[in-house]
Amino acid sequence: MADPSEFWFWLLALGVAVVGGGRFAFRWLHIARMLEDTPTSRIRSAAQGYVELVGRSQSLAGAPNLAPLTQRPCVWWRYRVQRRTSTQSKGKRRTEWATVNSGRSEQPFRLDDGTGVCLVQPAGAEVLTAENTTWYGDTPWPTHAPGQGTTFGEREYRYYEERIYEHEQVHLLGQFRTLTGTANTTQDADIGALLAEWKQDQPALAKRFDADRDGTVSLEEWERAREAARQAVTQRHLERPVPPALHVVSRPDEGQLFLVAAYPQQELAKRYRRKAMVAFAGFAVATYALAWLLQGVLG
Repeated sequence: MADPSEFWFWLLALGVAVVGGGRFAFRWLHIARMLEDTPTSRIRSAAQGYVELVGRSQSLAGAPNLAPLTQRPCVWWRYRVQRRTSTQSKGKRRTEWATVNSGRSEQPFRLDDGTGVCLVQPAGAEVLTAENTTWYGDTPWPTHAPGQGTTFGEREYRYYEERIYEHEQVHLLGQFRTLTGTANTTQDADIGALLAEWKQDQPALAKRFDADRDGTVSLEEWERAREAARQAVTQRHLERPVPPALHVVSRPDEGQLFLVAAYPQQELAKRYRRKAMVAFAGFAVATYALAWLLQGVLG
């Protein structure tokens, strides 16, 4: 290779392809095996921690979620707006698409598997959708729906949107935890509030807890007041109706895969295996090309 700069370019490109291909091949194969080997839990009896769930998606009541580009109602969306750019190099015109706007939904939605319902917080998840839409236009934001408007000539902008609809079957891998209503308020906070309320009426406080009738509540007598407040708060908590537990699935704390996929389990595992095979093929080709390149230079 006569041009040293060209040699270093291909050396770097092939090195990146080798590392990237190998990394993604093993990662996607690991995910496929995990999908096949991890037993599916039921929401009603799921253990706290990392779980696999399958159910139907549902929107939150009173919280509609509209996909930004199409305005279609859904439970999750991701969009990307790209602009066509052209460059001239060595007499050849090269066209590329540069992303100018993008976003994804982080609004929670519900999952119902027939035994219970959990809240899904999709922030940070790897999301795979069964439906996506691509169309073109002349404005930075689409002014017509997919399939409408003229299609003649080269359009300057490309719009891409993915969606998960309500009632779609969704496959989850994530951190499962159950929140109970008793965690919303602490007993100590309620005791403090009750004691502050009693302090507002000093004569009644002294009448109730000033055992030696010296007109003041001593430290010992104040401890009896605290114990009475604790008993009163405990009784109040026992008499309250117990709110239903809230099940939540979110991103794991230990860096495990957080997956939200609108695919059946078997099809999802096959999808990752196919991706692993493609990545491994790229790894093998890049390794062979890199060896050929080095052999040509080093003799």
